[in-house]
Amino acid sequence: MQNPIKSILILFSYHHNNTEKIAKTFAKVLDAQIKSPEEVKPEGLQDYDLIGFGSGIYYRKHYKVLLEFVENLPQVKNKKSFHIFNQWIYKKSH
Repeated sequence: MQNPIKSILILFSYHHNNTEKIAKTFAKVLDAQIKSPEEVKPEGLQDYDLIGFGSGIYYRKHYKVLLEFVENLPQVKNKKSFHIFNQWIYKKSH
């Protein structure tokens, strides 16, 4: 059964690709495409009902590529969105 809501996930995942693993689960449930910021034209987002954004957190910051993409989006109304941000934390054993 196809999801009646047209969804997309805009993702920048690097290093361990953990954010991509999480996004793939979301994409499967939502029947959504996963694309990088470079693959998406902002005007094309008007075709989607639900827009997800995802990035890992590195050194306490989101990836600049995704942040710049979001900052340059035109303001829109009547669109739903969500974000996936995760961080791997290393705990040193004593």
